[in-house]
Amino acid sequence: MKIKKIFLFFLVAFSLQNFFCQELSVDEASEIRKAVVAKVKTFIGCPYKTGGIGPSSFDCSGLVYTVFRESAKIQLPRSTKALYSAVQIVSREKLEEGDLVFFKTTGDGSISHVGIYIGRNQFIHAASDGANTGVIASSLTERYYQNCYAAVGKVLASGKKNSTQISEQSQTKNSSQQIENQTQKKSSSPASTSSQELQSTSQRSNSSFLSNLEIDSSLSCDWNLWLPNKFLINFRGVALNSVVRYAKNQIQPGVGINLRYNHGTSSFQIPITFNLFFNDYVGIYLGPVITFGKPSMPETDHSIKGSFFPGIIGISFSTPKLDIGKLKFSLIQDFSYTIFNDTQCGALSFADSLNAGFIFSTGIRVTLPMKNVLK
Repeated sequence: MKIKKIFLFFLVAFSLQNFFCQELSVDEASEIRKAVVAKVKTFIGCPYKTGGIGPSSFDCSGLVYTVFRESAKIQLPRSTKALYSAVQIVSREKLEEGDLVFFKTTGDGSISHVGIYIGRNQFIHAASDGANTGVIASSLTERYYQNCYAAVGKVLASGKKNSTQISEQSQTKNSSQQIENQTQKKSSSPASTSSQELQSTSQRSNSSFLSNLEIDSSLSCDWNLWLPNKFLINFRGVALNSVVRYAKNQIQPGVGINLRYNHGTSSFQIPITFNLFFNDYVGIYLGPVITFGKPSMPETDHSIKGSFFPGIIGISFSTPKLDIGKLKFSLIQDFSYTIFNDTQCGALSFADSLNAGFIFSTGIRVTLPMKNVLK
């Protein structure tokens, strides 16, 4: 019954992606960008406060969080690093009003500051130190921000298409020949034009999807604190795990596969997991387990049998990520419970279940954001 409830929770949480991943039309994006810029300007002069989300004080990510929530009805992640992981990273040339600008202001080289671009090389942010603090407007051409500039992040679709269309319409009005040529092209091959437009839209959609994927790979040592007649730290095996997750939003679904040598039960297992990450630091997973070999209770000859489904359930914690080139590194600590039964598929006693199935996994995780590969 508990397993069913957990699966139901996964399905409900995954369905929330429909809300977070809604695409905006160009016209809607243009209007919302204007609303974002107008809203952030109203907070200029508010003091800086760590953890502040307004309305009287802010930190840098709190300002972004509140502006987009109130002006665009978009719920963004709360921390700067989570924002960076959630948005689409684009080149400096594609910077538009309402985009986010990220900076590396700390010695470790990680993303640590964010502001909202308002045009003409200006951005508004909540500064914690320097000559001016609080919510202020600064220039990307200032030496300090030139040196620590990191990236441009898009929350909204581009709003530049309307101005391009207006320019094209103006040009066609001034040239009857152009109108005639365009009319001939449309009348001669409307299906071809429509096909090209659909293909271009499909390519942009695929590129956006791929840029929001992240591949996590981890190597960990498995251990626990008890044997049938003892209470002590003991080695339980090693595990290699890979997860592909959709990291656009704060709730991030993923699918993983784990290769685990279970020294304690003398077996080899392949858990296939369905994952949900709630931010950069916490995730849960569950799924079936394929077991090879003839498992037995640790330190005994008593035979047991691995359960295919339900198989494994666990929770994962990780440290803040360290950026090295295109990769991100973090330490992880997992707590997982793998289900074993007796040879007749009956349930084990509570003590035997805990002894055979409850495992701590400590290791290192390497993350490759696809946006770092595609940009």
